[in-house]
Amino acid sequence: MPCAQKTTVMVLLFGLSGCGADVEIAVGRMNPGSAASGSGGEAGSGGGGGEGASPCDALPSPTHRYTFDGVGNFVADLIGGADGAILGGASLDGGGGLTLDGEDDYVDLPAGLLAGLRDVTVMVWVVRDRGGAYLRIVDFGLASGGEDPVEGEGGVGTSYLVITPSTGFDVRGVSALASDSGVTGEVAIHAEPTLEDGEVHQVAVVFDGAAATLALYLDGALLESAPVGFPLSGIQDVNNWLGRSQFDADPYFGGRYDELRIYGEALAGCAVEAAWNAGPDRP
Repeated sequence: MPCAQKTTVMVLLFGLSGCGADVEIAVGRMNPGSAASGSGGEAGSGGGGGEGASPCDALPSPTHRYTFDGVGNFVADLIGGADGAILGGASLDGGGGLTLDGEDDYVDLPAGLLAGLRDVTVMVWVVRDRGGAYLRIVDFGLASGGEDPVEGEGGVGTSYLVITPSTGFDVRGVSALASDSGVTGEVAIHAEPTLEDGEVHQVAVVFDGAAATLALYLDGALLESAPVGFPLSGIQDVNNWLGRSQFDADPYFGGRYDELRIYGEALAGCAVEAAWNAGPDRP
């Protein structure tokens, strides 16, 4: 059964309510193996719930899972067979991670990762190394230049699902963006943390088609949610990139990826937290 829970966020430092007990945490400071039992949100209120919400005590298998093991420029999908390629000169380091240089490195994943889904949870463990606004940890979508647009031609995003560690808005921290019609149709969640502490963070975005919400989580904690007025099918995920933006003017991401998971459902907040507590090396 999903946890009955409520969420309180105070200056983004406190506020997880577990299944029956309140817990205080410092966002970004909980060790992935800790036994805290807090929860990020609840069904129907932006916590990634809805009819297909996963139980708190049984994390489902992702549809796609990338652990960045091995060497070279081949990124294996351990579950769904949607293998990707590293472009720009970077390569796997042999230690279960991928470091992008922030100049021209990015990962190109196959198109259609979101195809046929009503709900999705995109979850990534990452370390940010470089500053700048609008870097892309994840950018699944389509640019005005079409599939694999030529860099430098001024393309812009026409539809997308994005995780960025920082923006140029007054609230300049980690953000989630989603749109089916470019900037004019954009739904945005902006939070304070900027991921500039050099630590490994879990960031997750939950698109809940049943509840019509977008939710953003950091290290298992719900930061914020927002209503969405279009279905997930409105996002044409032709260019599925890690480290590169559909907007040509945006910089590349500099940092390290430890794991990426894509769940074909809207995870409940306590399931997102359970994944953070378990860490990136456990399914």
